[in-house]
Amino acid sequence: MPTVVFVNEGKAGIVPSGTTLLRAAVDLGVHISHVCGGNGICSTCRVEVVAGGENLTAINPQEIAYDLGSGRRLGCQARVLGNVGVRVLMVPKVEMD
Repeated sequence: MPTVVFVNEGKAGIVPSGTTLLRAAVDLGVHISHVCGGNGICSTCRVEVVAGGENLTAINPQEIAYDLGSGRRLGCQARVLGNVGVRVLMVPKVEMD
């Protein structure tokens, strides 16, 4: 089974293959936003892949639509297939006037 490392939290754990990065984070007690509940429609569960990007499922249309940038994924959409290291990204708050 693969290991997921959340480098900015200093936490790591073994997860079943096919687990989303969001599920892995929640199970390991890593704070990660997920306003839509992991449905891929809010983009708040952003992560930056720092190692093992080839060990995640391919980028899907929901992620492409958000144009996250190189090495960035939605935690709810990226599934772990092998060892990977990621950094949780915070989405800036927006002030509404």
